[in-house]
Order: sequence, then C-alpha cells, then structure tokens
Amino acid sequence: MVTARMKRLQELLKETASQCLILVPGVDLFYATGLNIYASERLTALVLPAEGKPVVLCPSFEKSRIEKSFTQGTIRTWEEDEDPFKLLAKIIVELGAEAGKISMDNKLWFEWFLRIKKELPKVEFSDASKVVQIARLIKTEEEIAIMRKASEIAATAIINTFKQVEPGMNETEIATIVRKELAKEGTPAFALVQSGANSSFPHGSPTGRTIEKNDVLLIDAGPIYEGYFGDVTITSVIGEPSDKFLEIYDIVYNANRAAFAASKEGAIAEEVDKAARDFITEKGYGKYFTHRLGHGIGIEGHERPYIVKGNKLVLQAGMCHTIEPGIYIEGSFGVRIEDDVVVRKDGCEFLYEVPRRIWELL
Repeated sequence: MVTARMKRLQELLKETASQCLILVPGVDLFYATGLNIYASERLTALVLPAEGKPVVLCPSFEKSRIEKSFTQGTIRTWEEDEDPFKLLAKIIVELGAEAGKISMDNKLWFEWFLRIKKELPKVEFSDASKVVQIARLIKTEEEIAIMRKASEIAATAIINTFKQVEPGMNETEIATIVRKELAKEGTPAFALVQSGANSSFPHGSPTGRTIEKNDVLLIDAGPIYEGYFGDVTITSVIGEPSDKFLEIYDIVYNANRAAFAASKEGAIAEEVDKAARDFITEKGYGKYFTHRLGHGIGIEGHERPYIVKGNKLVLQAGMCHTIEPGIYIEGSFGVRIEDDVVVRKDGCEFLYEVPRRIWELL
C-alpha cells in the first residue's frame, strides 16, 4: 500500500512540476511512508523525488527503529553535534533540485522553514497539500477495507455501551465504558457522551450529569484502527422515547438517507449538504441544524472533502466522508445520526451499516 501511495505522489509531483516533496512527522508522512513518528525539536524528514527512491533523514539513534518499517528507500542520519538542515540541503543538491521547485509540508514549523530556505535560497517552495491532499482524497480498496473495520468498531462499541447504561450513571462513567469498548479492537480516539438537555449541544464533552429514566443519550465515538479513523454517532433513549423524540429522530434519519442518496460520483459536495438541509427545513426545523452535513474521514478524523455549503468540489469514486445531520433544540434534547460512507460511481455505500432505532433492539 505504501509503495502505491509513493508512486501516486510522484505522479502528482510531475503534474505540478515539482522536483521533490519534503514531509515532516505528521499524518502526511504517515500516509507516504507508514511511519508513525511524533514531531520533536530533532529534524526528521522524508525527501521524495519526482523520480527515484525516497530518502528519510533522521537522528542517528533513530535509524534502527525507522529501518524496521521503512524499506522503500535510503536512510540518512545526523549526529547530535551536526546541523541536520545542512544535511537536508546536501540531499537536495544531490538530487539536482537546489534551484528547482519543491513541495513543502504545509504543517512544517515556520522556524524550520526559515532554516531550510536559508540553506536553499534558489529553491521555489510550494504548498505540498496540493500534492498530498489530492492523493489522500481518493482511497484505495485496501484503505476502504481498513476503514470499514474502523467504522464497525465504532458502531459496535457504542451499541455495547448502550447495553450497559442504566439510570443513575453519569456521562463521564459512560464515556469510560465507550473507550474500553473501543480499545477491544482499536485505539480509542474520542468519545462524546451527551444526555438530556446536554445532547442539544452539537459537540459537548462528557460531564457529571446523571442519566435519568427516558433520557435522550447521544454517543459520538471512534477508534483509530491501523492508522484510520472510524466516526459514528448513535442517538437513542434510556427507556421509552417520547412522541417529540420520535418525530425529531425520524426527520433526522430521513435527512441522513436523503444525503446518502445524493452522494455519488459527479455530485457537488454542497449539493449533498443541501439534500439533508432542505429536508429538515421543509419539516420546520432548519434553524436547529447548525453545522455542516459532514467531513472527509481517513488518517485524520476530519479531512477533505468537507460536505458543506460553498464547497464546489465534484465528488469522485473512492472519496470517504461522514453523513451526520442533526437537530438540536437547546434546553430540551438533540438528535444526530452519523454514518461513514464511500462514494461510488453509481451511488454511495456505507462503510458499515449501523443499526438504528436501537431502543427497539436492546
């Protein structure tokens, strides 16, 4: 999978007339190499030429760890008393790119950029997101398979949590249960637990609020599984649903399905948002749907494509995003129904089809 990604990045470098790509620790470096390295004051960087093998620059004491995972190119090291930016410049000169165009990681610390620019004064630097983000937008079938599992882990953890919830528990206790369930097969990434009137806030952290009988309970949670996020929201009740809850729930559910039907190759991102928003507005609750319909998902929990008014991006097969309409009535309750989907040529496909109306199933 990593080799295919590098080839795709090299193709895009050629299309943008860039001679090489420089990435530092972060999600884009993970995408390109599979290396999960935390940023520190010690320079570690990938240099990927438009032609040829990549080079990883790292502190010498990190070499043995990195070479266990990085086998696609060479590793160049620097000692603690050496200037790594001079070595980086030397690598660029060896590639013949010291007077060309280089795509630079847009998350690079500004201090580091100034030091690199000083060593390579003739280079024309450009934003690497024009290369990496385009590559990341379209998921391969291998990536999609991993994301299916991440979504399944998220949904299963939330449903298993609902099975354990009883009146008298508080939101913080429930969030702990969610994280334990996520940890059974993945690494817990987040767990939002909101009950009663707290569920009327689109994003809220768990509090000490105690669950009461017939409370609305909203759980939005996800794992990181093999480097990819799952992100699912299930809203239910602990007890019997009220007529008002059922009315709102059905509206949000049908808005979710309207967006699902609209998401397909060739659709405009903002039109998918509009499909759900128009349905909710027609039912008289438009002012209570206060956020975008969804966001891309992959090696980041939120990434492109963003499904929001004003985004004219044409969706393509392989793009993955959430569909999460909501109605939030402040002081009363909120309902959000969130699914992870992949765009296909002839429609849209759930990464995992989440069971709904779970108060009827438990």
